Amino acid sequence: MNLTASVFQGIPPLVLGAASPLVHVSDGRLTIDPGFLWQLGITKQTFMFMLGGALTLLFFWSYARRVGKEPVPSRWGNLVESLLEFIRDQMTRPFIGEHGDRYVPLITTFFVYILITNLLGLVPLFDYLGHGSNTGTGQLAITGALALSAFVSYHGLGIKEQGSLWTYFKNLFPHVPLFVLPIIVPVEIIAHIVRPCALAIRLFANMLAGHTMIAVLLGFTVVFKEGFEIAGFAIAATSVLAVTALTFLELLVAVIQAFVFAFLTTVFLAGAVHPEH
Repeated sequence: MNLTASVFQGIPPLVLGAASPLVHVSDGRLTIDPGFLWQLGITKQTFMFMLGGALTLLFFWSYARRVGKEPVPSRWGNLVESLLEFIRDQMTRPFIGEHGDRYVPLITTFFVYILITNLLGLVPLFDYLGHGSNTGTGQLAITGALALSAFVSYHGLGIKEQGSLWTYFKNLFPHVPLFVLPIIVPVEIIAHIVRPCALAIRLFANMLAGHTMIAVLLGFTVVFKEGFEIAGFAIAATSVLAVTALTFLELLVAVIQAFVFAFLTTVFLAGAVHPEH
């Protein structure tokens, strides 16, 4: 047994990246499954998705329970209030006006939830929960559910704002001459279908691509077990450095993708509640 093999003996292959890169991005069964979770469809990514939801509730509850009880907001309170003000000043008010303040909680919830779920995928500790990706948003079904929630939310709020389903439906289409409607109606319907699809695919593809790249680069550490000494160590060290840099990039991507999802949802919401704009 060579030096590098003896040093890394006993470390799970998943940590060293020895497993196929597909293992790092696909879904899998939980190791803590007592036997019935898999039958209920609770996979590793589903569990991470649910964990993200619990942490999102904790995020807001930890702030809400202190509101009105402290004369001066704590550091945590300042953080949450700064986030709420950012969503209000940079998203809802520019597109909807002050009337859009009522939608700040909805947009903030999307942002915080997606951000937390994205960041959970970068925690190596969760590798021990089972084979598969740690990122709930790396599953198209999950990002599709988020996009569907946004779709139902902004259309539902649009109907409520405009007073009736018929009024809302009429305002979905621009006021053009009748002979143009056979072209405009299908185009607008397709556009409204494509919007949530774009939300889902953009988030899914970005998170999947980042974790795939990390898995591929980390896979070069397999050379530790192939009998190479100097060359193997150099290649593996280079791959570790590259993965470290890419992980910092993934942190930025996690924030950007949460922002993009919340931002586009705000744009679609503005079009639903204020069609004249």
